Amino acid sequence: MLHIAWSAGEQSGQATIEAGSTFILARRMDLPEQRPVVAEQLDGSAYVFVRLPYVSDPALVVTATTTHPVVHRGQRDNGAIVEITGPSGTATTPAPGQKISLTDSGSRIELRFPDLTFTAIVEFTLPAIPDGSGTVQLGVDSLQHDDAWLVAAIAVALSPEHGVVAHGDLKRAFALWRGTDEHSDGAFDRNVLRPALAARTIEAGPRMNKIVLLVERCRRTSEFPARLLDDVRARLDAARRQA
Repeated sequence: MLHIAWSAGEQSGQATIEAGSTFILARRMDLPEQRPVVAEQLDGSAYVFVRLPYVSDPALVVTATTTHPVVHRGQRDNGAIVEITGPSGTATTPAPGQKISLTDSGSRIELRFPDLTFTAIVEFTLPAIPDGSGTVQLGVDSLQHDDAWLVAAIAVALSPEHGVVAHGDLKRAFALWRGTDEHSDGAFDRNVLRPALAARTIEAGPRMNKIVLLVERCRRTSEFPARLLDDVRARLDAARRQA
């Protein structure tokens, strides 16, 4: 269950959505000039429409899942700034087309143009999961909804028994799984690896190897069972053959 408090210019509203439904910000140019922002609810999902030609359709999609909600940036560049800021103040700037899991309730999503700022505060409660249990009781499809779990599962699955997967290989595998362009090194570390560490309360200094920290933690807590890691390898092999 997600609760979202949003504002667009001088208008604001709230929406509550359940797992499987979405909150969407999109363009609708047939709105009357006197009502440039309209909120609607349809089939359990919530929509905010704005009358601006450079807002993408959709610009932002927040999907409620049974764990961490997922934010998809559909907004093209078009002079837009998109930021996701956690309660601690740490900000992430997703690239167009990128999906990011929210690990902290109270995270703020902002889409800023010179003449419009859209803000959404996302609050949610995670189900109780025993420490270290990770995805033991879940299948490989559950990884689709959470970058923090997905990149960790791929890192462990591709790492040799007494080592870790190379940075470039992990980036390529993550992009292949998601079906997106490969991140730059900095964007991958900032938007994928660091949130995965933060989700496990791991502090990584500037000179620490984030993949080593992630893989060692997941192995120590047995976060991913052998059968799930086998499934990850099999799915990546199939995706490589199709690429």
